[in-house]
Amino acid sequence: MEVSLHHVGIIVPDLEKGVAFYKEWLDLNEHFHLEWDESNEVVGDIVDLDRSAATGVMLKGDGFRIELFEYSVPESAVDPASAKSCDLGIRHLALHFDDIDEACQRLLEGGGTMHHAPVVSGSMRTVYCRDPFGNIIELMQSLKSTR
Repeated sequence: MEVSLHHVGIIVPDLEKGVAFYKEWLDLNEHFHLEWDESNEVVGDIVDLDRSAATGVMLKGDGFRIELFEYSVPESAVDPASAKSCDLGIRHLALHFDDIDEACQRLLEGGGTMHHAPVVSGSMRTVYCRDPFGNIIELMQSLKSTR
C-alpha cells in the first residue's frame, strides 16, 4: 500500500486572518475555496456533524497543503491556546525550514508566538511556536545539508 500525506486541516475562528497568516508566513497560494451550509448532508457525514456550516480555503505549498476552515455552525467549545503539548490527540504540525531564524521572524511578524528561541536537539534546531489562534507548530532546521 502506498500512502502520502495530502493536507493538514486547521479550524480557525477567523478565516480571512488565518489565510493571510499562513499565505504570508509560508508563501502559500490559494488552491481553491469551499463552502457548505447546514443542508449539506454529504459533508455532514464526512465531518460527522449534523447541520454544520463552514467556509474554507485550501492553501498549497511546495509539496504540501494546509486547509483552513471557519465553522459558523456549530460553535466550537475548544480553545487551542489552552492546549498543552502533552494533551491527547494531534497536538502539533511540524514544518522543516532551510532557515529557522527567518521562519521565526516571519511567524512573529504575522502574529504568532514562540515558546522560546530555537534549541539544538540532535541533528536539528527546533522550537515549538503557536499560530495567532494558539495552534502548536514545530519549526525545524537540519544542522546537516540534507533533510
